[in-house]
Amino acid sequence: MSDDITVAKNELTVARLAELAAACDVPDGGFTVDPITGVTPRAGFAVSVHPQYEHVTDAPATAADLAAYLTRHAPILTVAGRAFGGWHNPDNGRVYLDVSIVVPTLAEALDHGRAARQLSVYDLATGACIDVPAEPVTATPGKETPAEPKPPIPAPRAERTPPPCPPGNHARSATSRPPKQTPAGRKPTPNNKPASTPKRSIGGRPSSPTYRRSPMTRSPHSR
Repeated sequence: MSDDITVAKNELTVARLAELAAACDVPDGGFTVDPITGVTPRAGFAVSVHPQYEHVTDAPATAADLAAYLTRHAPILTVAGRAFGGWHNPDNGRVYLDVSIVVPTLAEALDHGRAARQLSVYDLATGACIDVPAEPVTATPGKETPAEPKPPIPAPRAERTPPPCPPGNHARSATSRPPKQTPAGRKPTPNNKPASTPKRSIGGRPSSPTYRRSPMTRSPHSR
């Protein structure tokens, strides 16, 4: 096979296929090229979307291995938007050949990779492999998860104000009773003592308004 003939009716020459095979000799190395022109895109994210077309071979892969893959899967590789990819898995030392697509954003690439059960996607701009998470990330940048709401603080109880007393019904209380006036010249007496002590008359018998001594009368025999 010479350099001036095409492989599987494509423009990928044997020399170009040898370069791609050499890129897969390095652990975690690989390639993504247009299957018609052999040109490598310089931006976007490459992700395999057809697991049924995946082919695994022991490293090192040869130019013949790549040519056989292109011939076998020519119908799908000629579909618009499809790319030819290869990757050397550093965990097991094997080379994976597949049919991939190139998308502009990482989020879109991760979605395609998750749907196709892929382990990683390839950043063409930086040359880095990015692992595909098992679950999509749902957090929105710039927004925090709301904290658990706290119970509302009850409003302070308003102090009760007694209603105004209606006119003509002024009830007296102990605090509203006016002080008792003492006549001028008299000393105030305690409430638990009588105002005056009854006078005692001669003979020790107390005098009272209801007790009166009867007038003395003389008998005919008295002197």
